[in-house]
Amino acid sequence: MKYKLLATDLDGTLVTEEKRVTDRTKKAVKAFVERGGIVVLSSGRPSYGVWYVADELGLSDSGGYILAYNGGELLDCKDGKVKFSVQIPPERIAEIVGLSRRYQTAILTYENEYVISESGSDIYVQGEARNTRMKVKEIPDLVSYLTFPVVKMMMVGSEEKILYMEPVVRKALGPDFSVFRSEAYHLEILPAGIDKGSGLLKTLEYLGIPREETVSCGDYDNDIPMNEAAGFGVAMENGCPAIKEKADYITCSNEEDGVAAVIEKFMLQDN
Repeated sequence: MKYKLLATDLDGTLVTEEKRVTDRTKKAVKAFVERGGIVVLSSGRPSYGVWYVADELGLSDSGGYILAYNGGELLDCKDGKVKFSVQIPPERIAEIVGLSRRYQTAILTYENEYVISESGSDIYVQGEARNTRMKVKEIPDLVSYLTFPVVKMMMVGSEEKILYMEPVVRKALGPDFSVFRSEAYHLEILPAGIDKGSGLLKTLEYLGIPREETVSCGDYDNDIPMNEAAGFGVAMENGCPAIKEKADYITCSNEEDGVAAVIEKFMLQDN
């Protein structure tokens, strides 16, 4: 088997617009795993928001990994244990929240099954909770509440607002942070050097798998580093122009089982 590991994004890639995993995708993943393949679910979501997908694919039993928070944390699906994780410096959290308040942009993070925000009724906060199948916990003061390790924070808002905020936040926080859009209405804030590409390389090092034996599938800007880190980078037909331009291959859309098509064509063949 030429390719031993599949790293795939979820939203816009592995799951449909209704956040479903199709029967064809389940069947293809099962066949790949039964041949000895390893599946890594790579998402900007928190790990809790990926578990239901791992369960639907049977990875909790057969084995697999969740690369959550855009590369910030790796979990083993079989034992639920964290293999590596990063943390936003606690002393910088007040600064990040202050930026959000100053520019009147909702900001959120995660705790267990909760999306935590000072703006619990915000439509984009509610949207994140729906996408991840989590509940919203509104709190009055995010700064005083966050006494536990925080892997990432995320500003959410309209496409225009997030496009405006990206350079503002990047300049304000400086070189200690990675600041990037993972969706048109999501602005991710993580420690410097953390993205899906660095997370995948660290995962491959942990598993002892060469990058040449890895396939990556994604649809958005934040998936480009992961595609570049993999031996074979695949963009979805519904993907943004930048990832399609740089891809080794373009598969059909997430609504047309694009990831399943990649598994069938490149990973279940003896080539």
